[in-house]
Amino acid sequence: MAKRLAFVFILLTINILGFSQNPSQDSIAPKKPSPTPSLPIDSTFVTYNAYAFDSIFLNASKVVDTTTFHAAQYDYLQQAPTIYNTLSNTGMAHKSMRFNYLHRTGFDMTLPAFSALMQNENNMLSYLSVLPYSEIRYLMTVGDLEQHFHVRFGRQVTPRLLISFAFDTDYAPATFNNNKSINNAFWVNAKYITKNERYGVGAYWYRNKLEMGENGGIVNDENYISHTETDNSVIPVNLSNATNFVVSSGIGFEHYFNLLSKKKVQTKKESSPVTNDSIQSILADNIATDSIATDTVVTDTIATDSIQSSVQEVVQETKERKFTLGRICHSFSYLNNKLYYNETSPSVAFYHPYDTLLNDRKTTDTTLVRAIKNTLKWSSLGYQKYSDDIPFYLYAGVTHGFYQVKHFDYLEEETTLTRNYNQLSVNGGIIVNLFKSTRITGQGELITLGYQIGDFDLKGQWKQFIGTANKNYGVATFDAELKRQSANWFEENYNSNHFRWENDFKAATYLSFNLKYNYKNYCIGVKQTTISNLIYFGTDARPTQFNDMFSVREAYLSFYQSLGRFDIEGFASLQKSSNEEVMHLPLLLGQLKIGYSQPIFHKAATLHPSLTVRYFTKYYADAYMPATRTFYLQNEVQIGNFPFIDLAVTLKVKKAHIFVAYNNMFLLTGNYDAFIAPHYPMRSSKIFIGINWRLFN
Repeated sequence: MAKRLAFVFILLTINILGFSQNPSQDSIAPKKPSPTPSLPIDSTFVTYNAYAFDSIFLNASKVVDTTTFHAAQYDYLQQAPTIYNTLSNTGMAHKSMRFNYLHRTGFDMTLPAFSALMQNENNMLSYLSVLPYSEIRYLMTVGDLEQHFHVRFGRQVTPRLLISFAFDTDYAPATFNNNKSINNAFWVNAKYITKNERYGVGAYWYRNKLEMGENGGIVNDENYISHTETDNSVIPVNLSNATNFVVSSGIGFEHYFNLLSKKKVQTKKESSPVTNDSIQSILADNIATDSIATDTVVTDTIATDSIQSSVQEVVQETKERKFTLGRICHSFSYLNNKLYYNETSPSVAFYHPYDTLLNDRKTTDTTLVRAIKNTLKWSSLGYQKYSDDIPFYLYAGVTHGFYQVKHFDYLEEETTLTRNYNQLSVNGGIIVNLFKSTRITGQGELITLGYQIGDFDLKGQWKQFIGTANKNYGVATFDAELKRQSANWFEENYNSNHFRWENDFKAATYLSFNLKYNYKNYCIGVKQTTISNLIYFGTDARPTQFNDMFSVREAYLSFYQSLGRFDIEGFASLQKSSNEEVMHLPLLLGQLKIGYSQPIFHKAATLHPSLTVRYFTKYYADAYMPATRTFYLQNEVQIGNFPFIDLAVTLKVKKAHIFVAYNNMFLLTGNYDAFIAPHYPMRSSKIFIGINWRLFN
């Protein structure tokens, strides 16, 4: 009986795995249009995926945005549906005005204040193009020579080898004293898949280097609001000799191996045609002489029919498998963050409210964070690629990480204070598509050993397609997440010239629900996040904990609409915290962009003017502490209730977009109560000239 049950279990497992790899029409409806171009192949059609192999097999490739509508959008902080607090210049620290929680489960290597500027393994792309694809963007301002240069490149070196890389350099001299930024980022990745597609390997390397002058904001906001001084560089600032220097780099690889080959060999027997000569030969070999003499003579017709029915041969044919046992994937990464804060005047009044100085002559705060991670995972993926509609997907894995944190020791005058952490976590996930219209997704991670043991993150999603493939009425999505997050290494223990702390916080708990409805290019939704034991940076710029429960509610929408030659795009967010003593948010924020396309020169070119307006209501925005690179709570200064208006005119000529932009036009009205963070005025009005050129050769 036990053997029979085991046999039935094996058959069921094989059937499930077979279903997960069946490329038939068992996918959700309505069917998404494939981005693959129709024949003949368009050599300028470029798609991309995220770097990870799972993204290539699980998600539809996205098409590179070549529209004129977004060609003049050069700022990293304008590419997400939010508005950021930032520091009067391009390429500086920032924080989203929409509530989000950037820290991940497990040891945290992220740098939240620079997240939109950082290139890493999570946001690098892998391009796929028939011809080598290059994109070059150059931007400069009139007057102070602010310059931005960006390059993207992708090439299919061979049918099975892909290489992609990107390089960004941004130079923004300060209009306010000690507010200059020089940022550079580079990443490269490559993927190779064997001819039989059973094995694939990919590798990457990236490096970010950020240099920022930190002025701590202006001393007196009225000096800017009154506009009695038109030269911003002479307005007094809090810090004149402080700098932040951040280097974040990483290297890694991943590879997978399918447990079964793509094709299998089948053996079967087939009848073979025979001739009269072969019949006589067979008769001679198989009928004895004495039997011929004594038995009845067999006629030729009867013998032929009898032998033809008995002569067969073995035939082998190759067919693709209808099921697979999945694949094994291993990934390795080495990550390195170097954080330096230098101040040649550590005794200035800006630092007086904080800890006593360890060195009153010079601040040389140094923090080094290193990570070595290995992940081993099994998944039900095989050879088939899907477009977000895989019928069934299952994975499970384990991750081990070794982490090291070093601080500068002012007593020894070298980087010697070291803490080492080990962490082991298990993770898994599932995707199930039911009834061709329902998609259920779940994933989870649990820290089982070492640092932050017991922390977990559970996510689930129900996506319901409404209508049919012919009558699509949109899709409703419900997301839920439950997370237990202990304090990270930075919140627990930190040692510098201006700040020192050791904390023993309880783990925070986050429970969020998000319900949204998408129809074509429209989205509307509501979200609630309930938080217990929130860890945040209080009014003393140090980590603290709120030992109770509160919630944040948000209603939001986003849209894009093309009306003839007009393009309209925007988003809005209405949000409210139930405890405004620990969470400050603007009640309303949003953005609206309107563009118009006009063919000129007998349709050889297109002229495209556009207007962008951003707005948020007044609120007590978080202040910024340069010495710790964090935003913290403050209750003294309100900012907001000011429209930020940008104008751009783009000329499209073949594959090139040439544009001129003028930002923060509202300052022309003479109203200078325009702050983007406490004591940090919005960027000064500037004229930008740029070109974005795509090359295929």
